[in-house]
Amino acid sequence: MVPKRQRTSSDDSSSKKRKVITMVVKYDVVKRLEKGETNTEIGRALGLSRTTMVTIVKDKERILKHVKDAAPMKSTVINKKQRSQSIVEMEKFLMIWLEDQNQRRVPVSLSVIQEKARALHEAVVKKFGEGSAGGEFSVSRG
Repeated sequence: MVPKRQRTSSDDSSSKKRKVITMVVKYDVVKRLEKGETNTEIGRALGLSRTTMVTIVKDKERILKHVKDAAPMKSTVINKKQRSQSIVEMEKFLMIWLEDQNQRRVPVSLSVIQEKARALHEAVVKKFGEGSAGGEFSVSRG
């Protein structure tokens, strides 16, 4: 009986991982096609196979509709409630203090952080002379 042939990694189709292509890349392909680049040029530049390129071209309308209906890819979050300047400054100082404690390898607990936040807020209010716009200052639990 003839011995079975050893499989190499190129023979094993199950070892080939499925590549997920983001909507940003698909949209880029569609825009480049509209500018006049060929499928081959785009595929080589982005490392996409011929069949992937054909699928993207076939789904062009669906991709454009999805991008049009979706929120901007780099949108910003808009808060309805404006925070006072004293809170913003206190948070900056608190982050600096936390990073310093971390570099010194000093363990900090929730209660220590809350107490530091209260002390920093009082110092910022005294320095800038402004009260908390939302009334009494209270620290959160995380």
